[in-house]
Amino acid sequence: MKPVMTSKDGIHPMPSSRRMGAWLQIDGSLSARIASVSGQLTVRVLRQGPVRLQPAEAQRLRCPAGAGAHGREVILLADGVPVVYARSVLQAVHARGTWKAIRGLGNRALADLLFGLPAAQRSGFEFARFAPGSGIAATVHRRWRDATGTEWGRREVWARCSVFTRRGAPLLVTECFAPAIAAFDAPQRARAVTWRAPARRGSPGQP
Repeated sequence: MKPVMTSKDGIHPMPSSRRMGAWLQIDGSLSARIASVSGQLTVRVLRQGPVRLQPAEAQRLRCPAGAGAHGREVILLADGVPVVYARSVLQAVHARGTWKAIRGLGNRALADLLFGLPAAQRSGFEFARFAPGSGIAATVHRRWRDATGTEWGRREVWARCSVFTRRGAPLLVTECFAPAIAAFDAPQRARAVTWRAPARRGSPGQP
């Protein structure tokens, strides 16, 4: 899957903030990258358990939209400042099998599992700008406000998603970057990503 940028409204330019653009393109473990530029990384688990897949999520997991699924939603905080909302989903059968360790992560970062398994392979990134007024932006804003007691900061939502596959079992990770992350310099080990016109497919799944 090549790096593309998609949204309901079509192609959009890179973020006006260079720091936001750099964070979107950072490679490796996002939680480790945040920890490297802040005094402390905290993972706040919002929910974990059975979830309903959105059509775009099911497409990326290569399963029916009505398939049983397991999900995990968290907020990453840098020095106590909320900076990322992330949602991970996979089929329930894989949460009981290949990816069963995800159920016991607690407040540890998902990256502790993903990057600790040599057999896990990661797809390329897909990027999206969810415009003000879109259902996805509204959902992210609401989850953020309920969990942190603060506002998102801007109405638009910049996000990316990628799929980790292990033993034929895919796990989809969607990461939404709050404007507050631009207060932190992205680590130097950032990968340059070409932003391309997307193939005809849906946006990353709604959180």
